[in-house]
Amino acid sequence: MAGAGKTVVTSDLERGFYDGQYAQFLTLPDHALRIDRQVLEGNIESPAHPFYERAWLYRASMRALEAEPLPGRKVLDYGCGPADFGIWMATEGAAVTLLDLSPTAVELGLKRAQASGVDVRGIAADASCLNMLGPGEFDLVFACAALHHTLKYPGAVEELARIMKPGSRLVLCETWGGNPLLNTARKLHAAIRGEAAEQGEDIILSQAELRALAPFFSEVRVETRNLLAMGKRLLRGRFEKPWARALVRALERIDGALLALAPPLRNWCGEAVITARRK
Repeated sequence: MAGAGKTVVTSDLERGFYDGQYAQFLTLPDHALRIDRQVLEGNIESPAHPFYERAWLYRASMRALEAEPLPGRKVLDYGCGPADFGIWMATEGAAVTLLDLSPTAVELGLKRAQASGVDVRGIAADASCLNMLGPGEFDLVFACAALHHTLKYPGAVEELARIMKPGSRLVLCETWGGNPLLNTARKLHAAIRGEAAEQGEDIILSQAELRALAPFFSEVRVETRNLLAMGKRLLRGRFEKPWARALVRALERIDGALLALAPPLRNWCGEAVITARRK
């Protein structure tokens, strides 16, 4: 513990938390674990699926990942979690490695790959020490809600840069922390829900955090979306209701008008796809 009862989140604590989160999915049958383009896109578009809440974010991530051909690319799914995107890229012909701090997440990813008819490599490791991976090994690294976890570990950004080829691409799919009002609401929501510190949500990416990438990456681009539409978080669990979907669409239309009139408000949006190229 440190200061005012705040938990110091170590990699061991975070690993244990996520092992517990992912273990429940290991007993699912193969048909429930399978992933390919049709399944992934169907999940994003289904109001009954958790992905629906972040539909724009995940669609934009897929577009960014496909900006250059996937077949034959050596891809790292960095902080893979349940590995939806890594396995989808494997079904598109990429040579995929799944990396996560949680051995259970990697086990789940390997099981999902088998159910999907593809071979992937799985590695459970701390992102600050990736000595099992060679320098310049990857053409593309994708991190979905992962970099904000690893930034707090010394050496993690340096290790990420080391394993990427010069000219390779980094694609990040993250919540965005440019809005202080939204950040306060997030912290309040987490406190009300009693979210564990081990969830690793203490860092939210913003321009300040992206400066850590500057020594290693160029062409850093941030595409943000959802200003007022971040109110969708209050509708979680209700998207199957027509009125809830209609409300989100209305907020998105208002956002479109606001952002067209005042482009600087884009930094106050709540979600971002970030792309960069290894120097």
